Amino acid sequence: MKYQLQRPCMNASMGFAYRKKSLSDCCFKSICSALLAAVLHIASALATPSPEFNVGPREVVATKAQRDALGLKWFMDGTLGAMKSGDEVQLYGANGSKPVRVTGTPQNPLHKVDRVMISTSNRDFRYLSGGPIFVDPQSKRIFLFYHAEIHRGTEKNFYSVLGLSVQTDEKGLEFTDLGPIFMANVSNEKALGAVEECGAPYIIKEGYFYVYARDKMSDGNLRVSNLSVARAKVADVVQAGLKGRNVEWRKYCNQTFSEPATGGKSTPLEKGNPGTRWMDMSYNTVLKKYIMVVAANTWPAKVELFMTCSDDGIVWSERKKLASENGESFYPSILGFRKDSRQTGAEFYIYYTYSRKGGWGRWEDAVIARRRISIADDRCKMGLH
Repeated sequence: MKYQLQRPCMNASMGFAYRKKSLSDCCFKSICSALLAAVLHIASALATPSPEFNVGPREVVATKAQRDALGLKWFMDGTLGAMKSGDEVQLYGANGSKPVRVTGTPQNPLHKVDRVMISTSNRDFRYLSGGPIFVDPQSKRIFLFYHAEIHRGTEKNFYSVLGLSVQTDEKGLEFTDLGPIFMANVSNEKALGAVEECGAPYIIKEGYFYVYARDKMSDGNLRVSNLSVARAKVADVVQAGLKGRNVEWRKYCNQTFSEPATGGKSTPLEKGNPGTRWMDMSYNTVLKKYIMVVAANTWPAKVELFMTCSDDGIVWSERKKLASENGESFYPSILGFRKDSRQTGAEFYIYYTYSRKGGWGRWEDAVIARRRISIADDRCKMGLH
């Protein structure tokens, strides 16, 4: 049986009217806004101390030979989405430009591989794969967040787009594209060099999806935001998605969700806008905070993993390095193997690719690795999970 979807439709653009302001009014308001933002950032940072984490040794989940034997030549090429039923675990992820679903157990998650199809009418996409998933508790349908790419002459000169798709079959292997939910401020036509937005990791906060991404601006002094966020109401996204339609998402800019997520501007969330190559998020039920793992360069050919946390999903504490590691630790995903895949407890895993070569040569030697993370916190000692 196939789920029937209505044809997607475009949202109408919104117009805004402006009144003429004096230069003194603008300067005064700009200064006040800057002071308020600084005060809020300091207060939130003080309220968001970084927890301590115990970090286990690197474990190899699959060698290159094992990946190749399973047909996973480019897996995991992005952020993972997880489903758990009893002792069975299913992971949705990118095997290069096409998604797959791997089935196994928490101890051995790579046992069986199924191809996943995302149907789209967008002929510009040369890469369409994912990714994080959300299961609607009423309809039981899966929403798959994806990373798409428009290639401009070569796959290394790409313009990425984050989007959403919805399940259309009974097995969870066929999806229909609902359209983009996050696009850079700079357009594909004007972008110089690759535009990387990462893998659409999300949290759910107060009834909203918060989807995180890198952003690139078309003008201004700050041309790259290494951590931006856009949101939309979960209920609205699900209701429209089940009918084959998209909704309007809004980017966070200057303290409010005021900009259109497909092309609007955004404000960096982390203090100092530190470099980011990839990231994933989760809500930790022990800390009662949102946690984030970040892959970032510490040397031109060295990429390491860091952790940070947030009370509100907007202001994040200072990063802490998980472990010193030569080579490239990339594409991190936080997996708690819980019923709610976007939540973690006192212990969880970070899955990632580890490569000595790194960069465009990573798939020549990359292993799928993981580290067990536990929270070094008194609340854990009291048995809270």
